[in-house]
Amino acid sequence: MKRILSCLLLCLGVSVCAPAAIVGYGDASAFANDTVDWCANFSCDGSQYPTPQPWVSTGGSNTGLVGLDGTLNGFYSLQQGSTWSGGFPDGMGLIYNGVAFENTPTGIALMFDQPQWGVGAWVQTNYLGSFTATITFFDALFQPLGSYTTSGNSSSTPGTALFLGGLSSEGGIYAATFSATGSGPAEPDFAIGSVGFAPSPEPASLLLIAPALFGLALLRRRRS
Repeated sequence: MKRILSCLLLCLGVSVCAPAAIVGYGDASAFANDTVDWCANFSCDGSQYPTPQPWVSTGGSNTGLVGLDGTLNGFYSLQQGSTWSGGFPDGMGLIYNGVAFENTPTGIALMFDQPQWGVGAWVQTNYLGSFTATITFFDALFQPLGSYTTSGNSSSTPGTALFLGGLSSEGGIYAATFSATGSGPAEPDFAIGSVGFAPSPEPASLLLIAPALFGLALLRRRRS
């Protein structure tokens, strides 16, 4: 299974133009059911790791793979305040796509051994200034469920990084890719911080989400 997932991780560079039932969230507290601490999985000292690598969540109930989307380049394990001077919370472990180290500009891909309802992570571009970030979700067959795009501002003030997350009304998220494009000479050039998972929604929460998804469906129908 891991070998198959490794191949798929390198092939996630697919078209994601088809929208689906995804609602975007920018509040990290909604994804506190479990988290992935990159420093607990990797060195956070600037070392490079081959794509892909296994990870285990802080609570131990979630596992998966992380790597760079569609390339054979290795990612870099950094830490805010020591090997990264940016806007992530102090001491947070990071996964960097390594463009400054001559890696091919690309997204960061995560794969989950357990299906998720929602996933999010802190995001910041390497160059300071405004940027656009996108999270895209995939199902068990690695077909796109939908994407969420928003904007942020990359600064050197700790604690100001953008949190980028999304929730599926039906769950079934088996993979996610992150991308962030700023003002650098080669983009996307960015890092993600700790990843958080959303808990299974209560029935009342689903009632709140459903109208928003219904509105998206109507909008798509009108556009077509």
